[in-house]
Amino acid sequence: MIQLYTCVANQHDLRLVAVAAVICALGSYTTFAMGRQVFRDIAWQERLIWAVAGVIATSTAIWATHFIAMLAFEPSMAFGFTVGQTLASFLVAVLLVGLGTGIVIAWSGLAWRFIGGGIVGLAISAMHYTGMGAYHVQGSLRWHAATVAVSVLVGAVLGSASMVVGFSPRRSVQRFAPLLLLAAVCGTHFTGMSAVTVAFDPQVEIPGGSLDSTLLSILTANAALLIVGLALAALRLSHVNRQRHEAENQRLRDLADIAVEGLMICDGDTITGINHSLERILGQSRDTLIGVPLQRILPGLSAVDISTAKEVDGLLRNGGDAGIPVRLIAQMIAIKAKPHTVIAVRDQRERLRAEAEMHRLAHHDALTGLANRRQFNEALAKRVASRRSDDATFALLVLDLDRFKLVNDTLGHGMGDALLRRVSQRLLRAVREEDLVARLGGDEFAILKAGGTDVSAMHAVAERVVDILARPFVIDGHILNIGASVGIALAPEDGEGAEMLMGNADLALYGAKEEGRGRYRMFESSMNARIQARRSLELDLRRAVARQEFTLHYQPQVDARTGTYDGAEALIRWHHPERGLVSPADFIPLAEETGLIGPLGEWVLRTACTEALCWPRHLTVAVNLSPVQFRDARLATTIRNILVETRFPPARLELEITEGSLLQDEQRTLTILRELRALGIRISMDDFGTGYSSLSYLHRFPFDKIKIDQSFVRRTPDDRESAAIVRAIAMLGASLGMKTTAEGVETDAQSSFIAGEGCDQIQGYLISRPVPAEQIQALFSTANPIALSA
Repeated sequence: MIQLYTCVANQHDLRLVAVAAVICALGSYTTFAMGRQVFRDIAWQERLIWAVAGVIATSTAIWATHFIAMLAFEPSMAFGFTVGQTLASFLVAVLLVGLGTGIVIAWSGLAWRFIGGGIVGLAISAMHYTGMGAYHVQGSLRWHAATVAVSVLVGAVLGSASMVVGFSPRRSVQRFAPLLLLAAVCGTHFTGMSAVTVAFDPQVEIPGGSLDSTLLSILTANAALLIVGLALAALRLSHVNRQRHEAENQRLRDLADIAVEGLMICDGDTITGINHSLERILGQSRDTLIGVPLQRILPGLSAVDISTAKEVDGLLRNGGDAGIPVRLIAQMIAIKAKPHTVIAVRDQRERLRAEAEMHRLAHHDALTGLANRRQFNEALAKRVASRRSDDATFALLVLDLDRFKLVNDTLGHGMGDALLRRVSQRLLRAVREEDLVARLGGDEFAILKAGGTDVSAMHAVAERVVDILARPFVIDGHILNIGASVGIALAPEDGEGAEMLMGNADLALYGAKEEGRGRYRMFESSMNARIQARRSLELDLRRAVARQEFTLHYQPQVDARTGTYDGAEALIRWHHPERGLVSPADFIPLAEETGLIGPLGEWVLRTACTEALCWPRHLTVAVNLSPVQFRDARLATTIRNILVETRFPPARLELEITEGSLLQDEQRTLTILRELRALGIRISMDDFGTGYSSLSYLHRFPFDKIKIDQSFVRRTPDDRESAAIVRAIAMLGASLGMKTTAEGVETDAQSSFIAGEGCDQIQGYLISRPVPAEQIQALFSTANPIALSA
């Protein structure tokens, strides 16, 4: 060590030593700056260029450092350098440095970096001693072998260390690599110089053609400039490449982050980048995903699988139990001259939810959530098809709510919708989970029941449905009583096809309604003929309304005390061209059910007013109003218009209503009756005594007359209970200031009893049967109809 220090301090120009160190430092930096470019993701041609440039830069730095240091050496005698060996020293450096760096580039791993670095260190020693072979002085050179060995060892060890550190994956230690290479070059050179002793010999001559210090200075200066130039170029290129790399990465990230879809970039099956959208989908940051295998988030899929197919569906794992359904589209692009796979990840959750909702809306009723008609028809067709293949049986129940329209009309559609939802909930509780409950529309429901067609089981289900829907519904403070009628058809007994089954179930439903509603019926073959007859009657009724095939008959009403005529009740008659005389009991309920009662009632009222104009002015005409007519809020307006049209005095018109009209909507009925009373029309309660709350209605509604039902009158005077009821009603009417009329009087005894109990009017066969308009005028000319009948 003392010998080395003495050599450097006493035998060298320290200024040139410093220059040599600076040149070596620049060369060392250039070596690793260019070497790192070789390991970038670039084309192999660019990597080769950077590798060659790095070898030349490193070799030149080693060579220039040596010869500048030789110029700094002061042997105190003449010296020179032979040209051949000087150039050979440079070639030795290039070849060995190229071999060492080639090993480092070609093979990864610590051992190969160590071996390659050792060869670079030997290149320093080889260049040094080859260059010393070109050095000639006027004397002789003696070498100390041990020191020479130390110099070679210093170069090999420090050269290996520089390559191991310089290409380490840890960036924090890479900065020390140029210092280690600088120490390897300078340590080899100055240790080697301390191993030589120069002895002056005047007889020795410098070989001819040797390079003197001036020429060597020019060569080394050029070499130094080359190193500086390469260093600056390396710095510039490194900076530009880094900026371009960062700009390219930023541009790719910006473009990817703008995309709504999730995007990931893969090098092979390794994820190298993701965008913000994919981060949101996964709920993970990109730092946790960069460098991980693609299969970690897309099990069972590779980049090749995705890029081969146009579109691939998969499950994206985000750490949760259930994967995220996604659709994957891949595209190959070149990034840094290397093929990468860009995979677009479309989150399918919203689309699948939308499709499921669309499917639900298409197959379920929006109000109740039950299956709709479409799903029911599909299920029925499927059940029919499977029954044919498996010889299975099933049952079809159709049901219609009773009195639902009344709720809808009186309390509004909002209440009706709430009621339908409650009905749906009860129906679901009344059947098994495997049974299908559907709302076909309005207040019509159906149940598709699997598991056989045992009649007793079907009766039990129908009874349960009727019972559960007959129970009161309490909605927003309202107590609603409706009920349901049920029709049942069994497959295959009642039909092989879906359409026939549905039709027969409907026939059974009609049968249940005909029996009074709130009950169920099984389909019977006889129902078809009965329903067909009903439908035929309905068609004839519609034609009759259009053609006005009806006439009015009138049954007179007389004063019970004086025996004079007070008026007559208008009664409709239908003379069918083929059926003959059709009873009102047959077609009036049908007209009410089909909605024909409105135009039919207007015709009756208009005709009665027109024909009664020919009667004596003190006589009244009584016209019955159906409870269905009171559902029309314009009823009072319609009657007023008819009175204006016919010019019939309102005081001569008497409208008879039954208790059924009051049961529908008391407030609306009361409003209509008050409007009619305001016109001067008389209001009469028909069939009094048959309802459970008639007395309360007498108090609340503006009646002018009470008509005692004929079921009581016909049993008088012999039946004590009937006589008591008639007597009580007559007394009640007198106390309330209302006239009383007894219907169905057929005998003198009944007439005498009625008059004796204080009734005001009598009506019945004792006076006259209902007669046409022409005959009623002849009756009115009779002075005493009671005496005449007697």
